[in-house]
Amino acid sequence: MRFGVVAVDGCWDSGLTSVLDVLRTAHAARERVDAGLPGLECVLLTPGGTPITTAGGLLVAAARPLEDAAAAGIDLLLVPALGAQSPATMVDALMRPQIRAVRSALRRWTADGGPAAAACTSTFLLAETGLLDGRSATTTWWLRDLFVQRYPKVTLDMDRMVVRDGAVVTAGAAFAHIDLALSLVARISPRLASETARALLIDQRPTPSVAAFTDHLHGQDRLVSDFEAWARTHLHLQVGVADAALALKVTRRTLERHVKEGLGTTPYAFLRALRAERATHLRATTSLPAEDIAHRVGYRDAGSVRRLRTGR
Repeated sequence: MRFGVVAVDGCWDSGLTSVLDVLRTAHAARERVDAGLPGLECVLLTPGGTPITTAGGLLVAAARPLEDAAAAGIDLLLVPALGAQSPATMVDALMRPQIRAVRSALRRWTADGGPAAAACTSTFLLAETGLLDGRSATTTWWLRDLFVQRYPKVTLDMDRMVVRDGAVVTAGAAFAHIDLALSLVARISPRLASETARALLIDQRPTPSVAAFTDHLHGQDRLVSDFEAWARTHLHLQVGVADAALALKVTRRTLERHVKEGLGTTPYAFLRALRAERATHLRATTSLPAEDIAHRVGYRDAGSVRRLRTGR
């Protein structure tokens, strides 16, 4: 999966770098979870492809113009925080020509159905496009009043660190960038998100968000993580959701509810996605015939694997 990380002049240094660090650590941790997991690639994007300077003076030379995100094969656009320090500087930042260019690019991207994510002050960029109208979102606590005033059509949820509504994900204050990045990893694999958090010692951060996110990973999502682990271990067998529920000692309804809440999908769809992922990996890394690949992902024949690819 290719994440397009958007950098602009004056962006928050830790927001930009923490997102990159979490996603790159997750990419490296894949081998410890499942070698068949898709890679996580970060592509730095800037308006016009020009170098930018962060709020702390770091120089970033991007390889790709933001305007070429679709051509670059980007799967999700992620916008780290702007370096605004007050409501007044936040409003001023939104009027900058470079930020206007980002807003225009976001409008085009989301108009074509592209998913987007933002944290802290950059949630204002998503709101400015109208993308958050009629959706639930969150923002940084110290700009709550300004956000409500400017975007009355957005349902603001300040009780959660990360809010996902459809194809849009928003996160709270500056260090919520870590939680945002982990939530994106968790959509690919809850186990990979847990492994990434452990690798970075994220659960040892002395902040309220850590307790919330650690509870999220190891509490309500524990069943989702266990389901993923069981599924990856049993992909070669012709098993289904009922078998998983029995093995995990929960009812099918409980499993379905947890997977829906944690991953936004059904256990059947997730199991199917894991099989497609494993089949793709085997095709790319082995010379196994289609029939053998089918058997290794729990299907009787190659036709079933082909239907996985076409979604039928």
